[in-house]
This record gives sequence, C-alpha cells and structure tokens, in this order.
Amino acid sequence: MSNAIPTHDRTALRVAPDDEAYWLSIRATMEPMYVNTQLANTRRGPAPLRVRDRVRSLVDLSLAYELDEYEPFRDLKESGSSVAIRQSLADYFGASAEEIALTRNAMEGIATILNGVTLTPGDEIVATRFCYDSNLAIIRQRVRRDGIVLKFVELPFGPASDAEIVAAFADTIGERTRLVSFPHVVARTGLVVPVKSISDLAASRGAFSFVDGAHSAGHIAVALDELGCDAYAACLHKWMYGPRGTGFLYVRRDRIADVWPLFASWSKKPDDSIEKFEDVGTVFKALPASILETMAFNLEVGQAEKTARLRYLRDRWARRLGGHDRVRLLTDLDAEPGTGFAAFNIEGLTPQEFAAALLADFGISVRAFAMEEDPTMAGIHLSPGLANSVEEVDRFVEAATAIIARTHNRFRRAG
Repeated sequence: MSNAIPTHDRTALRVAPDDEAYWLSIRATMEPMYVNTQLANTRRGPAPLRVRDRVRSLVDLSLAYELDEYEPFRDLKESGSSVAIRQSLADYFGASAEEIALTRNAMEGIATILNGVTLTPGDEIVATRFCYDSNLAIIRQRVRRDGIVLKFVELPFGPASDAEIVAAFADTIGERTRLVSFPHVVARTGLVVPVKSISDLAASRGAFSFVDGAHSAGHIAVALDELGCDAYAACLHKWMYGPRGTGFLYVRRDRIADVWPLFASWSKKPDDSIEKFEDVGTVFKALPASILETMAFNLEVGQAEKTARLRYLRDRWARRLGGHDRVRLLTDLDAEPGTGFAAFNIEGLTPQEFAAALLADFGISVRAFAMEEDPTMAGIHLSPGLANSVEEVDRFVEAATAIIARTHNRFRRAG
C-alpha cells in the first residue's frame, strides 16, 4: 500500500510540519548557499552536507585511478549502478530492483522512453502542454524523423478535478495512440495528475503510459507498483536532495522488452533486463556512489514528514496572499494529494514586474513564467524547499503585500 499520509493527520507524523526548531536543524544540515532568499526550488535543491562531503571525499579517487577493483567502488558497474543502489531506490519508491535502472538525470530516462517505444508513421503520441519543453523537443524530433503525430490533451490552466483531467485524456487518446506522456506533477502550479486512472485508460486503449516524475519523486509519496504506469523517470537532485547527475528510470517488468535502450547494450543484456538501460559508458562515480547517503537522509527525515512540511510552507504564504482581492491563485490548496508548489497572478501587475520588484527591493527570488506552448498561461510560481524557513516565507508575504499596495493607484486608474 502507498505510504502517503494526509497532511492534516498530524498524529501519523513523527515530526510536525510547524516544529520550526526541528526544521531549522534540517536546514542547518543543508547549508544552502543562496545569494538571495530562494523560494523557487524546482530546478534543484541543496544537497545535505553529508552528501556533499561524501562526493568530495570521492572526487580525487574518481579522477586519479581506475577504481573498479578497489573500495569504495568495488560494487559499482561502469555506469555507477549497483545492486544496493537499485534496491534502495526500489524500496523507497515501491518497485522491484529488477524494474529500476540508474540514470544520470531525469532527461536520460525521459529520452530513453520517448525514443525507445516503437512507433510507425501515423502513430500518435498524446502529451500535455505542461510537459517540459525538452520532453516535447524529443517528441517533435520523432514527429519529423518518423512521421508520427503529436496530439495535445487540453487541460485547464489552474485547478482541475481528477474527473476533468481523465475526461480530457479520454477525449484525446484515439485508435492510433501508442504512447501517452504526461507529468505526475505540473511544475508551475503543483497540480497532481491522477496517474493510475490515466494509465488504466491508456492500457485499455493499447497505449504505453509514461510519467515524468521529476517533481513527484521525493516531493509526494510515490508507490510505483500502485501507479499502474508503464514507465516513470525522475532525477534525485530536486526533491530527494541528492547529487546533481543522478536519477532513475522505472519500467514495469512486463514492458521492459518493449523499449529500446538509448545506447545499444554492449554487455549483451537480454531484451527483458532493466540493466540494458544502464550501458551508457563511463560516468563520474563519485556521484552515484553518494546515492546511498542521499537515501539515508531522506529515510531519516521521512517522506510523509517532508511532504507535510513542504505543503505547510506553501499554505503559510498562499492562504494569506490568496485572500487579497487582487490575487488569483492558480492552485487548489485543498486538493489531495497536495504539493508544496503554488502559483498566482496579481491584477494590474505582470508576473515579470512583480518578480523583478521582489528581487530588486527585497532580495527574494520567485519565478515568473509563461508556458512555452501557450504564453497566455502565465503566472508567478513559488516552491519553498526543506532549506527554507518560516521567517523567509513570512517575509515574502510582507514584501508581496507591500508591492501590491504601492501599485494600488496604478491598478485603480487602469480599472
């Protein structure tokens, strides 16, 4: 069963999300090196000192010797993978080690699936406008190269119910659809997509379901054996706070043989072996050798506790700022499961104007965004991380309120 714990059920948590003394102690173990207060953490999170120290301790060894015969790399393959690493990831994310391949980032896993599922001219890939632009670039290359068709699911920009989302996919997946690609968590607004329902729908229509898990892995509870998707790719440097250059690819056991590896398997792994995806050549082993330290950090903090803390920080700013008559939230704060992401717009201020004023006058960094596929889908994004404090979040609300207040006369004249 999934280990997801509703954020309101504090009795099930070892540490409360508002136990600031505890979370400040976690922040102290991370020592973020931000120039400004960073409240948009979707690109990466600061690795804990224990992980950074582990990487540092292995750098000289990684650069100076052929280490396959020596500790601490004796158990690592040329790709940096090992049985212990794969088993640790499998245990944390609810899968079998025979379904987990180590990758160097989420994009490697994404490219493996989007390039590796067999498609013929006229076949369709169904995707969303909320997929990363890099994911869509891979699909568009296949459109040009292989004569396939890209179809978009028209999803609401902002809050949406599971029923609305599933209905939109049902309307788009057709007889020629062979691959359905979508994010687990929409990076800008924090919308959690109902993976199980969409995967079941895709399977019922003969399509391969692929989930971009870059923003769900380590952010919300993920039980891959319950999601029902055929494949899922994620990185470890965002919400798992691992070293950059590490990630994993999950492919359901009975679908492994259906996916070509990105690199031909020089070790001649059979078609149904997850390890065929790990034949990528030489890697910098100090990074994967630090994954077990990363996993230990996450296990000690606890996924339920992490999720509750991230959501608490989001609610602390979003419920207060969302009550302002000029602020329109793009995120349903009561949705379950919820994330630590939220987005909003301010009447009378462009996202770029607000973000620039916030950084220049208050030293706080957020993200002004416009979706590449549709620039009218724009807003201001916040995603506080474990290295952020309540004081930083409260200071953001005060700064945002001040910026809105000083533009009131301009807004009133425009109205």
